[in-house]
Amino acid sequence: MKKHPVLWFYILAFLFSWLGWIPQTLQARGLFPLDHPLLTILFTLLGGGGPTFAALIMASIVDGKDGPGKLFAALFKLRAGWTWHLVAFLLMPFLAALALALGALFGQPLPDLTGFAWFSLLPLFLGMLLSNVWEEIGWRGFALPHLQKRFNDLVIVLLMGFLWELWHLPLYLNPANPMSGLNPLLFVLFSLALTVIYTWLYNHTRDSLFFVTVFHAMSNTVAAVLIEGKVFVSSYPAVVAVTAAAAGIILLRNLFPAKERIL
Repeated sequence: MKKHPVLWFYILAFLFSWLGWIPQTLQARGLFPLDHPLLTILFTLLGGGGPTFAALIMASIVDGKDGPGKLFAALFKLRAGWTWHLVAFLLMPFLAALALALGALFGQPLPDLTGFAWFSLLPLFLGMLLSNVWEEIGWRGFALPHLQKRFNDLVIVLLMGFLWELWHLPLYLNPANPMSGLNPLLFVLFSLALTVIYTWLYNHTRDSLFFVTVFHAMSNTVAAVLIEGKVFVSSYPAVVAVTAAAAGIILLRNLFPAKERIL
């Protein structure tokens, strides 16, 4: 395991998360009894926390007793230019707004938010922050720095993007989850585009998990608002297209090499 830490990290991350999500998917299809609230909580924690559980195990194996501390220390790297704070908090809302505007030009409906409780946005974001951080401790906290020892960022984006998309598979197959209504090819493209942005953010903020976690939480907050506005599925192609265009600009402008990498 110490010789191939990234491989074992992904095996464990998938194992933990799928052990939590597969029973929930089967339950949603009427194939698994999941009526006890404690079981629901357990499976939810396993699903969302899988990457962190895997990262903690592998960090302990690779770096000994100091490994877990190093993982969590990256969450508190807050020193970066003010532009990176703006990118983390505002890039995804901007991309979503642009996608909605472009979609409206082609007859797509705008979200109906007349009854939306706007005061709930902050608690919603904080909830997303607390849930998404367990992904980022694994993906960017453990896997990315180890992969960057061997590969350039283009290879890393392709590898991490496809694995991230595959990791979501039980959610995609769960009819009770909003992801189940999304186009699978667009889902792959979106995963790759977001991975470009995550890697770009990580490289330019001194290997900070704070900025990528904030961006992740803002992305899911935007998704929740689109779900509330009943345009999550209909707006998805435009959101993917705009996000992919942003990722393409990052690649074309050669903005990755804060660490002198190929991209």
